[in-house]
Amino acid sequence: MTASSREGPAIRVAALVMVVAGFALVGCAPRGGAGAEYGTALYGAVSAEAATGRFLDAARLRDYAAMARLFGTDDGPAERRWGRAETEQRMFVLASLLEPRAWELRPNPVAGAGGASRWMVDLTGRRNGAVGVPFIIVSDGNRWFVERIGTEGLGAP
Repeated sequence: MTASSREGPAIRVAALVMVVAGFALVGCAPRGGAGAEYGTALYGAVSAEAATGRFLDAARLRDYAAMARLFGTDDGPAERRWGRAETEQRMFVLASLLEPRAWELRPNPVAGAGGASRWMVDLTGRRNGAVGVPFIIVSDGNRWFVERIGTEGLGAP
């Protein structure tokens, strides 16, 4: 058998694997116009700390879609209530207010009403310098969401 005759089956197998992988990815794609099905790991976070940290990282990167997937109530993601476009517009405003360069969570969360927890974030922002910003984090029983941010001391954009 020559080298070229051995390459033919290998190339065909590699192409078949790529096609099968492509179909598998299509099967995992979000359905419907509103994005991924709610309840997947695409929404919320596994902990209050993770929700806060991922939200601030997304705000720093101006990734409004990622911010929107982490923003919600104990009923689930805000996109279900406001839709994707409006939620991302609201995230634009929050990112403009926060403009985080660096942040640090204060270690002791304060329990709030209805299972919510209040976290203080020491935020160093482009607009406001170093400030303490309260975050209210809630769970829908499965995932954690940023519900409210105390933006009072951040000023208007």
